Amino acid sequence: MEEITLKPTRRAFFVRYTIYLYYVIIGVLMLVFGNLHNPEGSRLGMLLNFGWLTTYLGLFGLWLLLTIIPGIILAFKRRTFLWFFWPAILNLVGWIISLLLGEKYPDHRLWIDNAPILLFLIIGIVALAIIDFYRMTFKYTITENSIEIKYGLFNANKHMVLLNHVTNVLLKRSFLERLIGVGHIIPVSSSGIGSGDKGVLGGVTADVGSKVSVGGFMGGISTEKEFVANPKNCIYGVSKPEKIFEELRSKL
Repeated sequence: MEEITLKPTRRAFFVRYTIYLYYVIIGVLMLVFGNLHNPEGSRLGMLLNFGWLTTYLGLFGLWLLLTIIPGIILAFKRRTFLWFFWPAILNLVGWIISLLLGEKYPDHRLWIDNAPILLFLIIGIVALAIIDFYRMTFKYTITENSIEIKYGLFNANKHMVLLNHVTNVLLKRSFLERLIGVGHIIPVSSSGIGSGDKGVLGGVTADVGSKVSVGGFMGGISTEKEFVANPKNCIYGVSKPEKIFEELRSKL
């Protein structure tokens, strides 16, 4: 087999970090249809039509739901609970900016009043640019005997998987990734490369006694192996993944 050099596709990384693209899209839509500077005059505001304060609170409440609920969903999906908090914090910062600076800079009220929306919009755009730069640092090289993964600035990080240590090769992709023609090739070795632990916390409590209350907690984490597609441990987000999968499988 000739040496093959691959890079993850932009669309695969955008799917992985969909939340930022989502924030950009809803930010633009909210500015167009639900302007917080003039809530009654906005298209969504005219549908509500309950007075300035009620309309403003309605639009801001809608914005909170559109930004916080996806963060909660992502927190459970990625098991990264920071996503519980930072959308709420960002909204709070934007709201404080609009309150403190609105009267001070009346000529810029249009932008200041929409600070919560603009913060998400700006962060989404910046994040997508950083993600695309991060994507371009990845390079996957498949040779006759190994898979080499390089990433980071100037390919500072390197990881090599010898094919004679690989016991299985998996092709993993979601329904959306299948639709857009990308997938992830995960080499699985006896040392556990390509797999991670999915944990579930369980426990029971007890309360004993009439005059004296004693409480106790017993719990543990049951885990199961889960094959995780991560750009650092597999051939991530490449186009025509079936071809690469068959090439690697033929070497085992």
